Amino acid sequence: MFKVLFSVLPFVFAALLMAAFVISGRVKTRGQAIWAMVFLFCASKFVCFEALGGNAFAPELPEKVIWVWNWAYSWMCALLALTLLTLPLRFILSLRISFERWRMVWLLALPVLAALVAGVGVYNGCKTPKIKEVTIKSERVPKSLDGYKIVHLSDIHASSALRRWRTEKIVELANGVKADLICVTGDMSDGYSDKRRRDLEPIRNLTAKDGVYFVTGNHEYYFDSLNWRMLFARWGLRILDNRSVFPREGLIIGGVNDIQCERVNDFKPDPAGVFTVATNGEFRILLQHRPNVDYSKIHNSEYKYSADLQLSGHTHGGVMPGISYLVSKANSGFVKGLYKKEDGSFLYVSPGAGQWAGFPVRLFNDSEITIITLRTEK
Repeated sequence: MFKVLFSVLPFVFAALLMAAFVISGRVKTRGQAIWAMVFLFCASKFVCFEALGGNAFAPELPEKVIWVWNWAYSWMCALLALTLLTLPLRFILSLRISFERWRMVWLLALPVLAALVAGVGVYNGCKTPKIKEVTIKSERVPKSLDGYKIVHLSDIHASSALRRWRTEKIVELANGVKADLICVTGDMSDGYSDKRRRDLEPIRNLTAKDGVYFVTGNHEYYFDSLNWRMLFARWGLRILDNRSVFPREGLIIGGVNDIQCERVNDFKPDPAGVFTVATNGEFRILLQHRPNVDYSKIHNSEYKYSADLQLSGHTHGGVMPGISYLVSKANSGFVKGLYKKEDGSFLYVSPGAGQWAGFPVRLFNDSEITIITLRTEK
């Protein structure tokens, strides 16, 4: 269903552009044919990725080919958005000045502006993530953890578009923090382990005093999740699948699988159960890929869970204005950044250190590596 949607929807966008931009722009028949071919090329991205590269979302094609096609698809989407947004302005201007007098400005300016927007968006989608520092003050943080540093990584999405060099840079930046703990909240790769292993392998070099911990995201289950999990374990990542550990005195860290685990009959996520071994004294950190999940549907009963700090990703920070509204609705208002809940606990939603190859665009929303410092509130 997901692949069908992404294969069909771009052609709907192309048809809308032909009507709202080309035909309404009074382009002559020959010009219409040229525009139609351009839009068909852009819209065929997912279909051609599937046919030529073996997978619509993780094609095995040259990196430059993927990025050119991604830019072309992003350009088409940007042009459609600009066309629809400026239609009211065009109508108002046409009441005062004949559209025929400034028609060429319309037909030239919007594609150029869309090209710039797409270029910036695609560049932001692949550039090295920024370091963001966050301080969490809470009376729940024991004195022994005052100043404790956590590096939070999420949604690295190593792929045929985001290759080994980028993973190496992420690892270099994360290790440079010299953190006490590194937490990775899923979606490490887009692709099968035999194809993407080399691109993600630098992850094995992540180091922290109290270890590197990992939970699965939804994208792990779209490919060969079992092989990926075995690789991660071999590379030194400690996988938390419905379990918790005590990295040091006063701290317990637990993690759950993403709800897509049902695809492979993996451990059903049970965040309430991971902290049953905790006493009242430990600071509880929960790793969960999605910021908000209705576990009542999974467990067929009323379900509540809590942690002092939950680390999540999945949302990609909303991607860009407009889409961020939809992301917010789908995740109970949690898009990116630090949230303090009514019970006094904290949730941090990472915008991710990478970007999904299916739509590798970011606008007003940088990828990041998050450094979280715990402080005891006096």
